[in-house]
Formats: sequence, C-alpha cells, structure tokens
Amino acid sequence: MARHSHPSDNWPTPPGQPTGPRRGETTPRSWPFLLMDRICWLVSRCFGLLSIIFLTATAASIPIVQFISLGYLLEVSGRVARGGNYSSAFIGVQKASHVGGVLLGTWLLLLPLRFVTLLWNEAILIDPLSLQTQWARGLQIGLIVLTTAQVSAAWICGGKFRYFFWQLVAPFSFAVWALRKLAHAQPIRPLLSASAHWISPHLANDIGNVSPASDWFVPAILLAKIRNGTIYTDARDGLWNFVASLNLKYYLQLGFKGFAGTFIWLLVPTLLLVRATANDDATAVVSAILGAGLAVPVFALLPFLQAHYAKEGQWKSLFQPIQVAKIFWRAPLAHTIALLVTLVLALPLFLLKIEEIPAELLWTLSLVFVTFSWPARTAIGLAYRRGNREGKESRWWISIPIMLMAIPISFAFIFSMFFTRYITWNGAWSLLENHVFLLPAPFWL
Repeated sequence: MARHSHPSDNWPTPPGQPTGPRRGETTPRSWPFLLMDRICWLVSRCFGLLSIIFLTATAASIPIVQFISLGYLLEVSGRVARGGNYSSAFIGVQKASHVGGVLLGTWLLLLPLRFVTLLWNEAILIDPLSLQTQWARGLQIGLIVLTTAQVSAAWICGGKFRYFFWQLVAPFSFAVWALRKLAHAQPIRPLLSASAHWISPHLANDIGNVSPASDWFVPAILLAKIRNGTIYTDARDGLWNFVASLNLKYYLQLGFKGFAGTFIWLLVPTLLLVRATANDDATAVVSAILGAGLAVPVFALLPFLQAHYAKEGQWKSLFQPIQVAKIFWRAPLAHTIALLVTLVLALPLFLLKIEEIPAELLWTLSLVFVTFSWPARTAIGLAYRRGNREGKESRWWISIPIMLMAIPISFAFIFSMFFTRYITWNGAWSLLENHVFLLPAPFWL
C-alpha cells in the first residue's frame, strides 16, 4: 500500500504563546480549573465543528475549490476506514476553530465601517457638499485607520478571537491578573493554601499561577515582538506554517481524483436515465430499464469504493469493486445500514434544488448538503473498517440475504431520484449533479 501523508490536527502555536509542559511532564491541576479547561475545550470544539461546516460549504460553492470540500468528506471516510474511531471523523476541528475565530473577529470589526460607509453613500446622494457628508467621510477615514490597526494587531499576535476585542477584555483580564499576583504574594499564599485546600489541594497553585502580560495582552505582545525585531518574521512564518499545515493540496488532489473516478462510474447509467426522459417511446423504456439496472449495483458499491480509495490513496482503488464486495461480504449488515443512512439523508436534499438561487448565496444551501453528508461519510467509513478487519469472516447464509437487501434500497433511491427531474431546476440534467457521490453542492454544472 502506498504511503502518503495526511493532514494532522496539530497547528503551530502562535509566537509568544506558552507551549505548555513538555512531554512526560505533568502539572497537577485543581478540579475547578480542570472543569473550566474542559468547558473551554468543548466550546472550542463545537465552534470548530460549525466552522468546518461553514468553510466546507463555502468551498463547495466556488469552482475548482469545490474539490477541496469533496476531498475533505472523502478523507472523513478514509480516516475512519483506516481504523480511526468516530472522533477521527472530525478532522481539523482545532484548526477550523482558529480560522473561524479569525474570520468572525474580522467580520465583526468591519461592521461599524460598513455601516458608516453606507451612511456616507446615502449622504452623497442627498447632498454631496453638506456638512453631514463631510463628517461621514471623516468618520469613515478614521474607522478605516482604526479598524486596519485593530485587525492587523490581532492577526500579528496570533489571531485568537479575544485579540480582536482586547480593549473590552483587558479590564477583566487585568483584574484576574492582579488577583493572581496578590494571591501569589508571600503573606497571602499560606492563608490561601489553608483556606482553599479543602476544595482542592492544588487550587492555591492554580490561582497563583501568573502569566506574563506578553502572553495575553495585545500591546505587550506587540511590544515584545518589536523589541525582538521579529514582528514581521513571526507573522510571516506563522501564517505560512499554518496554511501549509492545512494541506489543501492534498484535499484538492483527493477530491479531484475521487470526482473523476466517481463520474466515470456514474456517467453511463446516468446518461441512460437522462435519455429515458427525452421521449415516451419504447427506446425510453429500454433506456430506463438499462439505466436503473446498471445504477443499482453502482449505487450499492460506490460509497464504499470511495472509502476504499480514500483509505488506500490510489486512484486505481476506485476501480476495485471485487475487493470492496469482499469487504461488504464480511460485514453485510453494517454496510447495508451505512448505505441506507447515506441514501436516506440524500433524498431530502433534492427539495433544495427546486429553484436556482444567486451564486453568492449557494453556500447557504451547501451548509445543509455538507451537514447531511458528514454523518453519511462517517457511517460508510465505520462499515468499511468493520468489514476490513483481519480474521473477519461471515457465513454465506447470513451475508447473501443481507447483501441482497442493498438492491431494493438502491433501487428505491434511484426510482425517487429519477422523478426528481420534475421538481429540480435543471430538469433531467440535474441527475448529473449527484450530490450523494459527487460535490456537496446543489448546483455546480
């Protein structure tokens, strides 16, 4: 099996941030601080999950970049199929949380500038030479300078969400910092240890653990970088390393090759189904029968062929149906359930293709497509992993009846999909926009 690299979930620590204890070192923590850490971790992961859906949906609505979104979903199946657990399907959550925080913070800071710009444009239309127009123009220029400085400082310091609003956070942060400094003082430390010991033996140490201002206060971080002469190099190297760690090229290649191979599998049966809608003569009936007959086995195996390709990392793996059928044989129930989940989750999405919407709003529909595709890809990977275990065997009298259940499931989906040509915007040609196996977007032709 070919060896190839996969994007990890680790991203470089922004310059100036603490790196934590070294490997093998443990710092005892009190349960209140551990609880706060767990809550912050959970919030960060939930925000990262929402950010992944948003970023993947946005990518799915942009030509060429669409292959990155498909590659990501294929990698979800591949990660799980390679032996990962359910949590391995959430690839890059920490990175997405960081990117989402940067984008959200930047967007929020731009809102006042956009509002003032709108007022200035309206003032020009009413009276270009009025005093209100001049004041609006001056306010706009001032906001441009302040917003640029604020956003630039946040980006240079590492892009944490709180850095975009450090003036609002600073009073609270300084109050906590001062209290920790006070708790760390020698006269108070014994009293604090004695009073807090009944809550947790390590609570006093956690309270008195004071971080330097250059670790959390934006002006202090900037000043430290200016003194060290690394303000440009740290920002440049940090941004470059972070973008490189996203491994977008890998996802683009994975998605493009997966799209090409999948399109080859779908082309003939889909064209036959499209041909069946052209006329109402006997040839249309024959085309419908041939198209459905070819589509049934293709639809039953294609999700697992994609998982096989993502796991192996080789394009030829998309054209190994016999090997995938053997894996299906060893875990027929898991594969049948995964197929049912995939096709059932895909059916309601046809309703979102009734009417075409402006291109700039396509990502809103892609949000739903990505959200529904993610659990389906995870189920496919879990089924493949179960059937690919060494020593996994199955009785023929169990495997055959269960595998045959995939035929009516696949046929029912094809039958339903065939008649969606009457409700979708592109008619019969929308059958080529197969969001189940291809790009997770409503309209991409």
